[in-house]
Amino acid sequence: MGKSQLDYDWDVSPLTLALSFLTATFIVGLRFADGSVVSVVIANVVAHLMLFRSKRTMNHPGRKRRRLRSEQLEARQLLAADFGGYRHNIYDAEDVNDDGRVSAIDALLIINAMTNETARDENMFTDVNDDGRRSALDALRVINRIERGDVFPIDTSADEELNLLLPEMPSEVRSIDGTGNNPNDHFWGSVGQRLIRMAPAAYGDGISTLAGADRPSAREVSNVLSEMNTSQVLNDRGLSAFVYVWGQFIDHDLGLSESDEHGEAIDIAVPEGDLWFDPTGSGEAVIPMTRTPIAEGTGTSVDNPAQQFNQITAFIDGSMVYGSDAATAERLRTFVGGRMAISEDGLLPMDESGMVIAGDVRASENVGLTAIQTLFVREHNRLADEISGSDPEATDEEIYQRARLVVAGLIQSITYNEFLPALLGEHAMEPYRGYDASVNPGIANEFSTAAFRLGHSVLRDEVGFMSNDGRESQDEMELKDAFFHASMLEETGIDSLLKYDASVWAQEVDLGVVDSLRNFLFGPPGAGGLDLVAMNIQRGRDHGLSDYNSTREAYGLNRVESFDQITSDVSLQQKLTSLYGNVDNIDLWVGLMAEDHQNDASVGELTSEIIADQFQRTRDGDRFFYRNVLNELEIESLERSTLADVIERNTSIEGLQGNVFSMQVEIRGRVILASSVPPTTMPSNLREDEMRGVEGMTIELIDGAGKLVDSTASDQHGNYRFRSLSETGDYQVRLSQSGETIDVLIAHGEERIRGLDFYVA
Repeated sequence: MGKSQLDYDWDVSPLTLALSFLTATFIVGLRFADGSVVSVVIANVVAHLMLFRSKRTMNHPGRKRRRLRSEQLEARQLLAADFGGYRHNIYDAEDVNDDGRVSAIDALLIINAMTNETARDENMFTDVNDDGRRSALDALRVINRIERGDVFPIDTSADEELNLLLPEMPSEVRSIDGTGNNPNDHFWGSVGQRLIRMAPAAYGDGISTLAGADRPSAREVSNVLSEMNTSQVLNDRGLSAFVYVWGQFIDHDLGLSESDEHGEAIDIAVPEGDLWFDPTGSGEAVIPMTRTPIAEGTGTSVDNPAQQFNQITAFIDGSMVYGSDAATAERLRTFVGGRMAISEDGLLPMDESGMVIAGDVRASENVGLTAIQTLFVREHNRLADEISGSDPEATDEEIYQRARLVVAGLIQSITYNEFLPALLGEHAMEPYRGYDASVNPGIANEFSTAAFRLGHSVLRDEVGFMSNDGRESQDEMELKDAFFHASMLEETGIDSLLKYDASVWAQEVDLGVVDSLRNFLFGPPGAGGLDLVAMNIQRGRDHGLSDYNSTREAYGLNRVESFDQITSDVSLQQKLTSLYGNVDNIDLWVGLMAEDHQNDASVGELTSEIIADQFQRTRDGDRFFYRNVLNELEIESLERSTLADVIERNTSIEGLQGNVFSMQVEIRGRVILASSVPPTTMPSNLREDEMRGVEGMTIELIDGAGKLVDSTASDQHGNYRFRSLSETGDYQVRLSQSGETIDVLIAHGEERIRGLDFYVA
């Protein structure tokens, strides 16, 4: 006979029993101290979890090494009380107090915090399993870690390539122009539909004239708020450059409202003596700009104000790859084996003017964007070849549509399971509950004209190239030199660009914007150079967007009453006051970029609301969303394939971090008293607690160019750590007092290196 459940339940280690007793005793003591009944309840739960847990393990054959977040879409049911600001240690989950050691203290800290729900987690990381909750399961995971030893967890799961399941030819395919998606309204989400307004139009005359007539020139606002006189401000959450690369890629899937070259001029006045645009002090310089076309039949009265429209589909359907009209789609196809046109070198074809031929007219804007566009055409053709090989009877059209279905699904899955959690945090999106025909997926003006232009803030001012070892493969170039330079890929290829995007931090989401976008967009001043910040602000006025406070109200948020309720930065408060005077008069894009960020997110409150609302409607109002059209096994297969996988399948890149939107690197070590190490004992064979650490020693982190990146001091146990590595490559760790150095190579954005120890007399 096999073991009974009871036999399994009592199969525990002495450490578990000891910790169980310690935990139960500790919590009961808390109960008598504060009179809390819940303490005793938690004590029993935790004690039983530790005493009666089974030794059985679940097998997951074929699971890849990469950690996925597909549970965001439906399985997780979170209560309002779960959103308590609980923090997760992204570097070492079980190290609750972040002291470099995992011990019983970490488990007890979780249990103590559970008995005091009003306690905040500023100095602790009590959400160990990263599920948005603080529970006994978090304590149990710490205890299991202690039993294994205080080491970083090593993923021993299979690392073999897992092929995507290829769905059969669907009975209905998504139209190229978005029509016919909704059974009740044939045109919802299709090409040419009006942008949705969440807040009332705020035109100067209530009909169509520019909003904000009493506000300063958009260039003046840009000069005051967005000029970067110092080094770039990198984001504080370790988000990689893929946040803006993917953001632009997906933005070009969702919306396009191009201005009319021959439309009404709304030139931006340049302040007299502007360093870049009016160096002679003429006072007559302007930044040229024209209005966005308005939908036919609008702009006739205050009851019918001007409305803009979307020139592509509103769905995440891969339209930037396949096009939003039949003529473009056909131009991109070979009509042989379901494949799309691509050069022998695996690059997109180019037209006579040197621009790539792609599903979106903006594909050549910068080489990083062109590289990701190229990647997904390669993925389509790879899938087409696989489908053709497995089904020789399939027609060109069947192969094309099946590959298109998978590519669109991959783009959707990456967006919702990787990109949005990285940007907004894990819990900003509501779970997916299936297709809802009552949801209009149309693009909101507030989203496309303001909130999703946050990517302009996070761009770095350079474009780099890296090899698989994390080192530069050639000199980086300035961003301003990468505009409309797609032909450069004939020399560089796309591999080193994509590796670079996964290997450096993006800038912070704020009002600071690099010089290439603020003064040299598409060329130097006077020769095509524009200011993207000023244009964002002016475009919002062109579209009649409501001010920041009115938009808060439209999205169900409380209005702010003072500038310090938007930002805690006193200097920024003063600048906003000098420009706008009144908190009710702030341009929407400015207010969004000025917001203090929410906990565990890289955006502020209203920015998060606008983006989450749009992506939820885009998802829930799409009848062809992958989770609505694929079966369970196909969904699992698709979600298992991350952007890192897509890159590695279609390039020579190897060893990317599992989530390329995040670059979290850590270096740890100790400063150890040499006399505590017996001369006959190798340090590697000596228990860590037998080696006496030295407190207060200065350790420095130096990059490959010899620049001091960071410095720290060893703690009471002699531990030190660095988490400020904003890019891969060569580094040195130096003990300041002795000058001794240790060389380190960071090859990818998930490196966690321990044991860089210094021994001192």
